[in-house]
Amino acid sequence: MKWIGVLLLISMSTALGWEWGKALKQRPKHIQFLLQSLQILEAEMVYSQVPLQEAFQIIADKLPVPVAGFYQQLAAELENKEKDFNDIWEASARRLIGQSSLQKSELEILLQFGRTLGQHDIEQQQKHLKLTNIYLEEQWKNAAERFQTYGKLSNVLGLLCGIFLALLFI
Repeated sequence: MKWIGVLLLISMSTALGWEWGKALKQRPKHIQFLLQSLQILEAEMVYSQVPLQEAFQIIADKLPVPVAGFYQQLAAELENKEKDFNDIWEASARRLIGQSSLQKSELEILLQFGRTLGQHDIEQQQKHLKLTNIYLEEQWKNAAERFQTYGKLSNVLGLLCGIFLALLFI
């Protein structure tokens, strides 16, 4: 019975290490999807000059989950004319952070960008898009470095912590 507990402890800590490593691996990808979405948004706003709701739907169709869900939800919520755009954007951004490997720093960037979206002319909007891209690119670099540093370590650390705890309880 004792050995079953030891094996469960080791397997659970190893699984936790793998989950941490998976989150570290997915974060740069999710930031990259955000960067792609902003490029598509800029193209749709500047060149096609479509309304935001339509632009959000186009982005949702072109990108994978979880970023597609973020834009899909924005497009659906914009049909409800009673809600304020900033409230819709903030709720959707918070939900995206909960459903993805993105962190609070990306949330702050998204919230800041959402406050300016649709408030200015095309030229000013392009400047805000470029600034948001710069911030997200910096986060992407940090996330990629963090994955390189801690990605494999998290898998090994989970296993070693499980073995240590098992030895401690024996």
